[in-house]
Amino acid sequence: MIINTIGDIIRGNTENQRVLGPIKKTIVKVHKPTLFNLIYTMVADKKKLFQLRISILYCLQCYLYKNDFGKLMIIQTLLPQTENVANQTTLGHLLISGYLSNDNVASWCSGIALAHLINSNLEYKHELLKVVIAVNQSQTNIKTLMEISIDLLQNLSSSFHKRIATLIFLCTWLSNCSLAVQALISIENSISYLISQICIESSTNERELLIQSLCSFALGLCLLPSNNNPIQSYSTESFKQLINKRIGINLFQEKLRIISKSEFYIKALEKPQLKFLVSNEMIFDHEFAHLYETLQSSISNILIKQEIISTDNSFIVPT
Repeated sequence: MIINTIGDIIRGNTENQRVLGPIKKTIVKVHKPTLFNLIYTMVADKKKLFQLRISILYCLQCYLYKNDFGKLMIIQTLLPQTENVANQTTLGHLLISGYLSNDNVASWCSGIALAHLINSNLEYKHELLKVVIAVNQSQTNIKTLMEISIDLLQNLSSSFHKRIATLIFLCTWLSNCSLAVQALISIENSISYLISQICIESSTNERELLIQSLCSFALGLCLLPSNNNPIQSYSTESFKQLINKRIGINLFQEKLRIISKSEFYIKALEKPQLKFLVSNEMIFDHEFAHLYETLQSSISNILIKQEIISTDNSFIVPT
């Protein structure tokens, strides 16, 4: 498909990436940048073929790959705006609407795209902590993007693909970002939710097992030294004690390793291209697979090498 070829051409090529954003189509009445039209098709045009929408996501991933300029351009449209700008539909608005959509393709693609916006960039992860979203039409009630993400996970009506994409986005956000970990912990019942998912009795349902494994990875990321917090109840040691007392080290490790045995993970790790034939294959992408491969062993080593001693001292579980 031509869009895949365009993605290959612009991937990692700064000059070609800069060209994609500003190009405007002149055959339509509303002159929007090509990137805008592509993302709109990906998140809002349900009538388009599945393969086309996935190809657009791949092209967007290639556009964002090592492209801090492009990432910042989109992130700025997510941040609070002046009234005049706020009334305009932006790239950020499109991605958020897709992220919240009940359409599986839109929600998965948007969640993955959001993860690519902040992947390996601490500054942009901090910027995303400032994003707030109105949860009612009057815009009197707002929540942060991370709070919305936790709500999506806890919503019983959220589909498997929405939960997968949300967890991938959260894991990307939490990796090597102590402020994101603090934000997660400050959300009521967020840690308790992750623990409850990990502790679900063994299931033969591969989808639910992958959700449990992603929850283990998300909780495990809070353990990493790069995320260590001077506040005692948020420290690496506190999280180690929490895992030991509430889950058990062996069970946690077992759930954490599930992803590594998944054929979807193995396939995603091989190459960046998204080769999905049907929507059921939308689970992992290459960047997340690489993130998991890089950090999963670090999480395991922290729990294996350092013996956790149970004590009778009271421990305040972060909520």
